Order: sequence, then C-alpha cells, then structure tokens
Amino acid sequence: MASNDSSPPDAKRLRRSPPSPSSSSPDHLLVDEILTRLPIAAAVRLRAVSRDWNAALTSDYFILAHRARAAAARRHPELLFFAPPEPRRTSSTTTFYACSLRGGEAPAAARELLTIDCFSAKHAVTSPRPCRGLTLVSDGREPRYHLLNLSTGDHVTLPPCQPAAELHSEPIARVLPGGITSYLPSMSPWDPFELSTTGLGFDAATGEHKVVRLFKKRNGEHPGGWRPCTGRVPASAANFLPGLPPVFVNGYLYWLLQPAAPGDWQIRRILSFSVGAEQFGSVYMPPRLSSRMRHLTNLDGSLCAVFDNRVEG
Repeated sequence: MASNDSSPPDAKRLRRSPPSPSSSSPDHLLVDEILTRLPIAAAVRLRAVSRDWNAALTSDYFILAHRARAAAARRHPELLFFAPPEPRRTSSTTTFYACSLRGGEAPAAARELLTIDCFSAKHAVTSPRPCRGLTLVSDGREPRYHLLNLSTGDHVTLPPCQPAAELHSEPIARVLPGGITSYLPSMSPWDPFELSTTGLGFDAATGEHKVVRLFKKRNGEHPGGWRPCTGRVPASAANFLPGLPPVFVNGYLYWLLQPAAPGDWQIRRILSFSVGAEQFGSVYMPPRLSSRMRHLTNLDGSLCAVFDNRVEG
C-alpha cells in the first residue's frame, strides 16, 4: 500500500533492504573496458558473482564485444592439434593442445586444453573451424560426437544417433579427367569407415547451435536418434563426400558434392543448408569452374572454393 510519509527509514530497515541492481550487475563500462580484456576462461569464472553477472557474461553483447576486441588485438593465430596414440598401444582418451604461430617460427611449447575420455585420436574428425566458440569432433568409425569449448575447457557428449552404412577397405575416390583423383584418400582411412558427414552451425534467431548430419542409411535400419530436419533432403545430397565436414558461413552449411559420374560435371556441386529455416538449396557454379572445384572453406566470412587448374573444364 502506498504511503505519503516522507520520513527516512530507520537503520534497521536500511540493513534489510536488498542491494540496488547497479551494485550487483556490471555496467557497460566494466564489460567493455575490463571484462573483454580478460581471457575467456577467466571471464567465465566471474559468472558465479551473481545472477546479473552470469546474464551479462553469457549475453550476445559480451560475446560479440570480446570477439571484436580479440580481433582488433591481432593476436597470433593458434593451431589446434591432438596426438595419436603410440604404436602398439591403444588409448581411450584424447588430449587437445594449442600452440601460437609467430611469423613462421617453431612454437616454444603447446598448451593443454582438455581431455576427452572414450575417444580415439586415431579416428578423430574435427570441424574446419570453431563456430561461435564451439568445435565439433567425432569418431570416424561410429556415430559418436562431442562439442568442445576450447577456451573454457568444457565439453559435452551428444546423444546417440542412428548408425550409418559402412565402407570396408574399398576405394572412395573417383578418377577425374586427366587422371587426377580427388583430394580424398583412394582408400578408406580406417576400417570400418562411416558413410556420413556432420557439421556445426548457429541459428542467430534462436541463439542456438545445431549439429547437422548427412548419412547413408543401413539396409533395414529404422529411423531413430536425432530428429529429422524440417526441409526435404534433395536427391543430390547422396553425393556427399564421406568424412568431409561442411563449411559454415553466415547461417548456412555448405557441402561439396562429388560428380554423379566421371565426365558428368553438374553446375550444382555445392549443397547448402539454412541452419535457421532447415531448408536445403544449391549454389550454382559455371560448368568450367565446377569441374575443377576441389575444396570449400570460410575465408573471412565468405564462402571460398579451391580449384585445381590441372583439370580442364
């Protein structure tokens, strides 16, 4: 009930009053000038200060501000790697490391980032680059996927998904015009080899990451595991390159497709997928360029294709 009494509250009432929001939540000055200068692992630990700090340090504003300051600092690029198990020794754990690249000089030491149990480095497949702080790794022999936050050292194992058809020591590359083969190995790199490809994307509208998997079903296998996407999968998706992750650029995942047959150079060699709308599409290429395309990558926020000039269009 409202009161017109303007007398100040006594000391006892003041002690019981909750702190004002300004005393418990970081303002923009603190976020912009101090917190964004901290290593992300140190900033994340400050989420325990209060709920307001947790909200501020997990907001899109802080993530974008921290990323912008890191880019402006022009830090030396870092190389992510993991060591395979020693010969004649099986290992069920994999440790990830990072080292800074400084003007082509050999790094003095590597930093240990995190360790995953029940995951073999011998068959590891990683996403081409982090997606808003997360990296996807998988086991090439079975449908087992992990999401890593290499800055904080956290990781989660994704729920099981439907197993894909397998390839057993058979050629997976096709001979192209001029005797040039694709950049993939001529034989499966390990046995068995899952006929699948998986990518990590981000839906800006919902603020959620999505893991998208294309795979060839086993005969007689019933659907299960992860939910199907909203859009219809086109027939051309069957020509994906097994084990080659897609590239994520500006809300879309892009897969490079192999030709349907030698000499059949379709202009739709790139399959696209909208992470937000969950709809497939195609990127059209001139026939002469399509025949020489060998690889896709994200180059400063643009989709980039690598061509082999030894192949005639």
